[in-house]
Amino acid sequence: MDAIKLSLGKLRSFLQCPLKYKLANIDQVTATAKASPGLSFYQALHSALEYFHKEGTSPLPSEDFLLNLLARNWDPSGYKDEAEGKQYRGMAESILKDFYRTYSTEKHDVKYLSLMVKVKTKKCFISSRVDRVDLLPDGTYEVINYKTGKNVMEPAELARDMQAVVLYLGANAHKRLDGKVSIVSFYYLRSNRKISVTPTPEDIQAVTGLIDQTASNIVNLAKGKSMVLSLLEKAIPAAKKLSGSSGEPMALAEKGSLCNSCEYLDACPAWPTTPREIAGETPEIFGERIRLSYSKLSSYKRCPRAWKGSYLDGKFSREPKPFFSFGKAIHEAFENYYDPYGAKKSSLKHLLLLWDDAFNNYPEGYRDEKEKKTYYDKGVEQITKYHKHYCADGKYRPAYAIEEYFEVPLGKNAVMNGFIDRIDKLDDGMYEILDYKTEPSRRSQTAADEDDQLTIYFWACETLFNMKIKQLSLLMTNFDEQLITTRKAEDFPEVVAAIDAVAAEMKENVRKFQESYDPDQGDSPYFPPKKNKFCKNCDLLDTCPLKAEISGDSSIRTMEYVDGEEDLTTDEYE
Repeated sequence: MDAIKLSLGKLRSFLQCPLKYKLANIDQVTATAKASPGLSFYQALHSALEYFHKEGTSPLPSEDFLLNLLARNWDPSGYKDEAEGKQYRGMAESILKDFYRTYSTEKHDVKYLSLMVKVKTKKCFISSRVDRVDLLPDGTYEVINYKTGKNVMEPAELARDMQAVVLYLGANAHKRLDGKVSIVSFYYLRSNRKISVTPTPEDIQAVTGLIDQTASNIVNLAKGKSMVLSLLEKAIPAAKKLSGSSGEPMALAEKGSLCNSCEYLDACPAWPTTPREIAGETPEIFGERIRLSYSKLSSYKRCPRAWKGSYLDGKFSREPKPFFSFGKAIHEAFENYYDPYGAKKSSLKHLLLLWDDAFNNYPEGYRDEKEKKTYYDKGVEQITKYHKHYCADGKYRPAYAIEEYFEVPLGKNAVMNGFIDRIDKLDDGMYEILDYKTEPSRRSQTAADEDDQLTIYFWACETLFNMKIKQLSLLMTNFDEQLITTRKAEDFPEVVAAIDAVAAEMKENVRKFQESYDPDQGDSPYFPPKKNKFCKNCDLLDTCPLKAEISGDSSIRTMEYVDGEEDLTTDEYE
């Protein structure tokens, strides 16, 4: 096929949801994009930094000059109210102050700003933009892009990030840079942290291979353009009936956490009933709900101060730790093993190959090769025992669904969302929900029976997916144990009431915090610290008012595997 022209935005749109890509770029269905605080925040910070760098470094403009640029480029649209805008404005000022303190102590030779670059792969041309290009002392160049979101990619992940590789290749192909780009960096402004990598030939091959495969899929999708979907341009509100008449849209739809902000949500066949319709509320009233995953809810209940730092401020990144990487790798290996559309190979050899691949995908957090090997061997041990117990002798069967996304309103204040690790269809036509747990502490049967997360999964499956759930299981991989529990519809009202009360408290504290926002205040009285069993793994421990008390409490342990301490039983379930 002839090479086609694509932007990174279009590639990402297709990978996130092929149906959204088709509606916007093939069927050209017009819809108004939803304003968001994230976009307004991004644009203000990027504009301020671009104009700041244009002033040069001899002499370096003042901090006040940079803050004045922010004020000139600040757009209050996108924020739901004045209080939210005030919080983001204060956060932006704090970010730029931190940036200036770091930048002003270093030497920089900024050569280019907002440089358009292009890459040609086997099947497409891709364009993107570099925020900044610096000349390094060795005569090579560093390309830098600013990031305003909360998430921070560690080097191994960044080296295979599509944007990072495209910027690296495109900048090296640019005539002004003459193939002398040695480093690509993402500067995460919220955490004032720059992550730099040089993609290897293997990294580049992996990314360009994904790009070419995506380009082929886009071309094939365009060839099968649906006249039915093109009618959506005339009637977005009625689109559900139109798109529902064809099997194609449902197959293209990819459900996930971005659905909430999608301009085509009301027309999407993957959401025959949207969360707002379940709640029976107007868009304005529904928009007042706080969006919560179970981990987000649990984080607040454990420690409001830590929750604020992570979810409200977004000014620190979770430092890589071995148990995070280990847990992600175990989940990915099982996800690929049970994928109903995957290879469907049941052997231990195949599962261990999947473990090798998954473990190598998450190399961050290990202190040295010895610790890394310890965790790798721990995974081999757990997976081998698991396979013997649950898969050997004909017991293996692919899952009915993996990583199933749900989003459901609870009470008057919350929208709960998340991904269910695995759903199996049983011989009697009913279903089982399974959740993997990899931590070194042992769960009790009481913990499984009283766990709110499993109750939420139960309710989501029965309410949204019309599944009759027979049982729910915690698969404790470190102990080769399966804790089986059940739920009934009458279990749900009490859980809803408890979650709704916490969500109401969170909303009120956020409102008070935003209305009285002061970036120089330090700790907020609305989000006090609270000692809990995860304190010693908290990235904010060094500045916590309870640090001395926590450090001296021997009952608080880390989440790492420690020889001789792997048989601790707990009734807590987070």
